[in-house]
Amino acid sequence: MSKDNHEIIDMEHAVVEQPKSKKTKKREGDEADFSLAMIDENLVRAENEDKLTVYLCFLIAAAAIAGFLFGYDTAVVGVALPLIGNDLGKTLSASDQEIITAGTTIGAIFGSAILGAFADKWGRKWCITIADAFFTVGAILIASSYSLAQIIVGRLILGVGVGGAAVIAPLYITELAPTAVRGRCIGVNALFIPVGQVVADGIGAGVQNMKHGWRFLFALGVVPSMIQLCLMHWLPESPRVSILKGKTEQARAAMRKVYQDAPEAQIDFKIRVAEEYVAATTKLQRDLTFSQRVSKIWKTKAYRRPIITVAGLQFFGQLTGFNALLYYAGTLFGLLGLSNPALGGLIPAGVNALFLFIGMCLVDRVGRRGLLVWCVPVMIAGLVWCVVGFYYMCKPTGGLLDTSYTYSTTNIGVVIGGIVFFVMGYGASYSHLIWYQSEFLALEIRAAGSAIATTTCWIANLVVSVSYLSELETLTPAGTYGLYLGFVTVGYVFVLFCFPESKGLSIDEIAQVFHDGFGIKKSVEMRAEKDRLRAKWDKENENTSVHDMARKAKETAHLEFSQRPTRGFRDDLDSIAETV
Repeated sequence: MSKDNHEIIDMEHAVVEQPKSKKTKKREGDEADFSLAMIDENLVRAENEDKLTVYLCFLIAAAAIAGFLFGYDTAVVGVALPLIGNDLGKTLSASDQEIITAGTTIGAIFGSAILGAFADKWGRKWCITIADAFFTVGAILIASSYSLAQIIVGRLILGVGVGGAAVIAPLYITELAPTAVRGRCIGVNALFIPVGQVVADGIGAGVQNMKHGWRFLFALGVVPSMIQLCLMHWLPESPRVSILKGKTEQARAAMRKVYQDAPEAQIDFKIRVAEEYVAATTKLQRDLTFSQRVSKIWKTKAYRRPIITVAGLQFFGQLTGFNALLYYAGTLFGLLGLSNPALGGLIPAGVNALFLFIGMCLVDRVGRRGLLVWCVPVMIAGLVWCVVGFYYMCKPTGGLLDTSYTYSTTNIGVVIGGIVFFVMGYGASYSHLIWYQSEFLALEIRAAGSAIATTTCWIANLVVSVSYLSELETLTPAGTYGLYLGFVTVGYVFVLFCFPESKGLSIDEIAQVFHDGFGIKKSVEMRAEKDRLRAKWDKENENTSVHDMARKAKETAHLEFSQRPTRGFRDDLDSIAETV
């Protein structure tokens, strides 16, 4: 095999070189602040030692309460609004309901932008704490509202917490979770979102006849936020943030808690790898002004591409229309003639939670891209079903939903069937995969990129939520879901060309795939090489028992991890300021 056609593995330095037949000349904007070394054998072996501990499960669950709050507070409005009646001094019009619903989304835009931007300076842990404070204050204001203005202000404040939780919780989990189980760990946060939605709809269905039941629904949002505030005392700061602040021992202590069975040399190695990446962040912030950093991120293709990827997925995830369906579930199912609209709202929320759990279980096997490629066509089929179902159901009422008309039970069943089929595909894919954004972003742009992607999410969400009821009246239900069908189809094309697979790659390796376009092929090459290295390791130890392998790993850790160099991703740090 010639060097020109194949990748060369330098086992002494544990670096995989790039094929020399490829272009080596850098074009303007191609350079990122790390070398193109692909896979470090030491890191592969370190990952094989990663285990899911009881403490890590506690950490992930505690952090994912933010996802539960996110889900509960976005879904509760859909079942609470029909219960308000005249409690605010007037009967709420369609525009009033849209403004109240949009209040949380507007607040979330500011929350994701501000807390995301300051996530490095304040730390992931304290940003989650701040989000909890906004959750608590917002819920109290809403539950005690006696005017439209107060409930809107409460929803705005609550929205800041929702936006902050949406960007920080997955970021925090991404940086603490081992590579082998990272997809499922992030998926727990994503799973807690529809669980919160199901709880909101379930309680809403039970308080339909309770006086001031809507106040009770909003007030319950205080409980999980207070629980998480109490648990924050036992949660560590992200090791990468600790290193960023010069608190290496604090980072080491967090690593020891997460990797309880790892030898000390392995912890040292993980710290060394993290330090290399943190060095890029400190240099980027130290040597460049804010405007120069913005320019650097935009002009450097290896930075711009992953931001486009994650922001694009968030954008199309909102334009599927699922969240609008969720926000107005009570209203929509009431129009469909169901006697308990809140109970009807459990249909999309419950199906979403079930299939999100299925997707979460498959994500580390099938992959992020794999789930999108297979499940988005299911969404497309479901939306086609909805368009046809709404068209024939609404024919007697001129294409519009009319509350005074009693629709055929068969036609209602057909429409609900289409909604369920659509949500099946959405739950297994977009519902949780849009929150894997942090793993695609290099550390130096991770907080800022996550903030951009999440802000994009909430802006798109705002457009969809404030226009949904109006679209049902102007475009008709069939036309509205036809519009969503078009967006989902365009989004599928985006996924095929711009969304690489991240399964099996560490968060520090994924950033490399965007050196070569959007990295669809690069990801395949890197994962294949990593599988080859794992197979080599397995072959070396095929006659060794599991017990002996574990003992050998501990006994030779000081040689395996301490003596060898790390990958040297940041060899060209000095070029950062020169390229602006």
